[in-house]
Amino acid sequence: MSTENKETKILLSPENYALWLLPMKAKLHKNKSLQVVNGSVACPDPEKDKENFRLYAKLNEDAYIEIIQHLNQEVLAYVSTTLVEADEFNGLKLWQLLKSKYAGNDLTSKTTALKKFLAVDFSSLPSFLPVIRSANHRLVVSGISLDDQVKTILMLDKLPKSFESFKTNISMNFESEPFENVLKKLEDFGSQNQLNDRPAPSIPVQGLLTHQSGKPCIHCKKPGHQPANCWVKYPEKAPKTEAAHMTLLDNFVQHVAAKEESDPTDFSWFRTADGVRHHVDEIRYENVKYFN
Repeated sequence: MSTENKETKILLSPENYALWLLPMKAKLHKNKSLQVVNGSVACPDPEKDKENFRLYAKLNEDAYIEIIQHLNQEVLAYVSTTLVEADEFNGLKLWQLLKSKYAGNDLTSKTTALKKFLAVDFSSLPSFLPVIRSANHRLVVSGISLDDQVKTILMLDKLPKSFESFKTNISMNFESEPFENVLKKLEDFGSQNQLNDRPAPSIPVQGLLTHQSGKPCIHCKKPGHQPANCWVKYPEKAPKTEAAHMTLLDNFVQHVAAKEESDPTDFSWFRTADGVRHHVDEIRYENVKYFN
């Protein structure tokens, strides 16, 4: 029984140059053409060193073919309309063209890489680790001068309170460690404490259902939620604990309003036979026209 290994290609797009660059370099290194395309090896004189010139030309052509096979349709279209005919099958020229187009100039590349790193948010550890590693790779590729200690401080600041002990340990003992080592320690910490599948704290359901309109609810006369989600009219929809109410200011206001229901001197509310509470302002009489 034969096993077929299928290689997954990462095709260059206008947005993934940093991600595409690392495996592409590995492929070119494997076929001994990386030093040709990055300019580390100069082209030999065709008159004085014919043998090495032929070898250089072959490696340069091999690199062109390898790179072309790892471009998406949009990038291929750009290359076909930009690369001059004389530079066809010239891996060095193609490499330089792609770098100038998609890596950006030094300042642009560094600015973009830093913004990507700073914009990384924590939702869960399994999703956070690959994103922060990719952002770090962008920083390295851009050549920005940002030492490991600074990156570690920025990364620790993104972690939620459940990682407080890890943050303290790193800050006191491993702040100067290489950044990748700190990420590995973070991964190990998540596994040991079963945090790998735990999402970050989220907004309660009531918070998702509320809206920020300034129009007050017709039931409790409070803004910030829809009448259908009013906890005064529908107390069964309210969270059961005080802590849950305190997560959002509006939730807390709802909780206070719900407590006021037990006030025996408040006659502004009544309950119909079906168990639903109503405010006196909801009363409507037949054959009477009402205006808002």
